Amino acid sequence: MNFKKLVGLILAIVIAIASYLIEEKLLKSPQETSRTTEKVKQVIPPGEYIAKVEKIADGDTLTVRLENGQKAKLRLLWIDTPEKNEGYKLLRDVEKCGTSKKRMKEAGQKATAYAKRNFHKGDRVKVKIEGQGHFKRYLALIWNKKGELYNEKIIKDGYACIYRKAKYPKYLEKLLEDAKKHRRGLWRDYYDIMNCLCYGN
Repeated sequence: MNFKKLVGLILAIVIAIASYLIEEKLLKSPQETSRTTEKVKQVIPPGEYIAKVEKIADGDTLTVRLENGQKAKLRLLWIDTPEKNEGYKLLRDVEKCGTSKKRMKEAGQKATAYAKRNFHKGDRVKVKIEGQGHFKRYLALIWNKKGELYNEKIIKDGYACIYRKAKYPKYLEKLLEDAKKHRRGLWRDYYDIMNCLCYGN
């Protein structure tokens, strides 16, 4: 075999191997490829954690970062606050309560402001995760920097209703009644909305 034929054969083998390797890489799913380059996102198991507050979305939704670096969007258990953002729930609540979108959003903004008084970005807090709900949010209890259970405090201070579609401690009913009676928080300026959202009337 002459030199030219030998070089041609080696070149053909190199091109074939390169083509095979490129094809293999392209055929790999993005998930498989990301496994080799990034840490796979794992579901956080139920339990108690120490975390840092990352973001307050509204009165009943926060994002925290656990000590291992994992981020968790929390849907806080037991509570439901008025909506501040456009969406199906806002429209449904506006129709149900016979109020304007503007008033409902105002109430939602005040509940968010209450959450922001209790939590600041970077606060080190205790979180108890009890599972995962809709939109991959973690169902959780959270304690503020002072060690107060926020899920209870927000009802007591009149900025949230009890979320009755899931189990909750019955003592919260008394805290809600007391907030209503003394017109605390949203019960002062948005009594009609809170009465509708909390009691359905």
